Amino acid sequence: MIVQRLGGCKWQYRDTREKEWHDAEVPGTLFMDMIKEGRIKKPFYRFQDREFQELAKNDYEYELCFKVQEDVLFREKQILVFEGIDTIADIYLNGVKVARTQNMHRTYRFPVKGILKEGENLLHITLYSPVRYIEEQHRKHPLPEFNTASPHGFSQIRKTHSSFGWDAEPNVPDLGIWRDVYIEAYDKAGIGHIYTRQRHEEGRVFLKTEVLSDAVCDEADVRIILYSPQGLELSRKQIRFRESLAETWMEIENPEIWWPNGYGEQPLYEICIRMQCRDEWEEKHFFVGLRTIEVRREEDSFGETFAFYVNGIPVFAKGASYTPPDKFLTACRGQRHRELIRLCKEANYNCIRIWGGAVYPDDELYDLCDRNGILIWQDLMFACALYPSDDAFLADIREEVKDNVIRLRNHACLALWCGNNENEWFHDYEHQAEGLTQELRMKNLQQYEVHLAEVVRKYDPDRLFWPSSPSSGGGYDDPNGYAKGDVHCWYVWYLPAKPYTFYRDCTGRFISEFGLESFQNFKTLRSYLEPEDMSPNSEVMDHMQHCSDNYCNMGNGKIMNYIFQEVQAPRTFQEYIFASQYAQAEGIKYGTCHFRSMKPRCMGALYWQIVDCFPGTSWSGIDYEYRLKVLHYYARRFFRQVILCVKEDRFESRRMEIFVVNDSPRGFTAKLAWALKDSAGNTVKSWEKIIQAEGSSSAVFQEIDWSKEIEEEERKKYYLELFLYSRDGEILCEDTYLFVKPKHFQFLHPQFMVDVQEEKEKYVLNIQTSCFVKCIKMDMENNDCEFSDNCFDLSPGRTKRVEVEKRSLRRQISMEELKKQLFFENVNDIGKNIM
Repeated sequence: MIVQRLGGCKWQYRDTREKEWHDAEVPGTLFMDMIKEGRIKKPFYRFQDREFQELAKNDYEYELCFKVQEDVLFREKQILVFEGIDTIADIYLNGVKVARTQNMHRTYRFPVKGILKEGENLLHITLYSPVRYIEEQHRKHPLPEFNTASPHGFSQIRKTHSSFGWDAEPNVPDLGIWRDVYIEAYDKAGIGHIYTRQRHEEGRVFLKTEVLSDAVCDEADVRIILYSPQGLELSRKQIRFRESLAETWMEIENPEIWWPNGYGEQPLYEICIRMQCRDEWEEKHFFVGLRTIEVRREEDSFGETFAFYVNGIPVFAKGASYTPPDKFLTACRGQRHRELIRLCKEANYNCIRIWGGAVYPDDELYDLCDRNGILIWQDLMFACALYPSDDAFLADIREEVKDNVIRLRNHACLALWCGNNENEWFHDYEHQAEGLTQELRMKNLQQYEVHLAEVVRKYDPDRLFWPSSPSSGGGYDDPNGYAKGDVHCWYVWYLPAKPYTFYRDCTGRFISEFGLESFQNFKTLRSYLEPEDMSPNSEVMDHMQHCSDNYCNMGNGKIMNYIFQEVQAPRTFQEYIFASQYAQAEGIKYGTCHFRSMKPRCMGALYWQIVDCFPGTSWSGIDYEYRLKVLHYYARRFFRQVILCVKEDRFESRRMEIFVVNDSPRGFTAKLAWALKDSAGNTVKSWEKIIQAEGSSSAVFQEIDWSKEIEEEERKKYYLELFLYSRDGEILCEDTYLFVKPKHFQFLHPQFMVDVQEEKEKYVLNIQTSCFVKCIKMDMENNDCEFSDNCFDLSPGRTKRVEVEKRSLRRQISMEELKKQLFFENVNDIGKNIM
């Protein structure tokens, strides 16, 4: 097969009302081109993002003049391929209309034999305004809508829904040729798609490879070569096609098994497929991980389980929801994705949920998850809406799902397919919404439970298709119920902003969405705000807060609510930022620890969300500039394989249970130690005991009642410090517990003693404090780095060792400069006038 790539060539674009052409990058986006050219300046500075909505009201043209490779013109098949075009477009080749596209999630393949010619060829594309398109569609046939953060009609175009804005994103309806475009040419040798299936037995794996051909050639054969994770050839098969299908089994003895992060390694076997017919050939390479994945749904005393089992081992899913890390999709690729998955792995994630309001990500994200052991819950791209139900729309989305299932199904990380985000739930509890008839509700179910389920099961029969998230299994059967299926726990924050202790009342089987908002990091906001904007209730900060719809009223007001539930009123903007991040982290920690303590009743906790796509306020643990919030540092601890959980009595904070949660399939013996201390860090009483934790378990190892020893008015003077030690004295995990909210605790002002040492590849900080300190957050004034640990509690008499890898510094500095740059924030000092 001959492939002539058209990406990276001299493309041009212009507004259809203009005469002047401008340089364009393909693959790319219109707004990225405008930013590079300087036509759009500081896209997220203050109110600047408003211009995107105006620019998207216009139509644009893209053009490319190119010469066809000579050997292309002699081939029987000549195909023009668009792997992604966003979105409503007319495509002309040498003046001949090739097609109209209307789905950015599809891969389009257009025959162009007889249209291509020798010499110069002209590819001309007109991209029509997505803003005008959805307005027109909404006028023609309005549908009931449930996401009031987006404009009317957003569900009537197969485009990234959140590009029109969401409660965590601004309205930036970009357009362009966002994935590769190229010409394929061949006579007979054309590989259509490949599917691998596995059968596991004791000590061996049987790997089946199916190859479907785009062309029929009686003389064609296929060679399939299997390589070990170390690159050694293990097997070679030569097979023939039978009615366009070639398939074979390979046996792998003593297989190296793929595991999720925290459970083992991620070895990948390489498969090379070479198809040949006479003098023509095509070759494809891809990787597979040998593992079994299933979602077990079995009756129990609470209803029905919903749990991932990998290689027969129960896996508590720990992670968050993925949304693209930039509003401009081509800017997400490469380094941003590599850094994102690295950060997820280091925070002990083993799962992410690809949210249905965005896009099916590029292959590179799944490759990274394969190599790092991150399971993927994959939504189809439908969210918070009703959709057209005509035959043309259904045919289009069936092709969309087929394209993406075939593209992604061989990845080891892919755990399940899910029909949509929140559509079953919304159409159930809002079933009396204006215009939402019973007929529309039934058509909504049919779209996922019949039409799209059929496509997924046909092309990937070995994975679960789950109809919606949340769901109890479909059919409007208590979609967000606690007895079975998955749950979106939004009663904290949204419905109606209950304290985060309400997570205790959520007893769902798998919590696939829950969250709390916080502000971006101060240094990030400095790049997009002016000094007069530096207030949590400034006009610009309100503009950057997009959660102001439905039950939320004003998102920033809710952040204030959670701040004031936790700490003293901050004095400065920077304190408000830190306080918001602390409240967010404490809330998500509380929920996660509760969900994990319920195992095996609950077997998943995926918070909303990993990262931001713009420098505004949201639920993320990593901000737009990839600065880590308090939440992400907390996640490194509360997602460890072994954690301590203190669960207080609902009515008496002095009574509690101490849980040890162990996600490892292996049990262990450890020493549990706890001490009652005063605010200065002096030990009042201490205890310890040897415990035996079972594999994959959660159990109470100590019940404590302090109500007789600590008077009601003295609760604010004491805290509890807990440790779990291994047999050889290593700290497995630790935690602290306050009997009152931090705003009422009698904190002392801390003094920090920091000894900084330089080693070859890193700096080492040894930190001590004069009293007990809650949530010590370290940062540098004019630089950035990643700390091996941060946002931790510390008692006097202990030394906290923190490492800073030199490669993590955004700007290399000396040890002396590091000492000068380093500063501390902490909960003790919030709201206090410290001189």
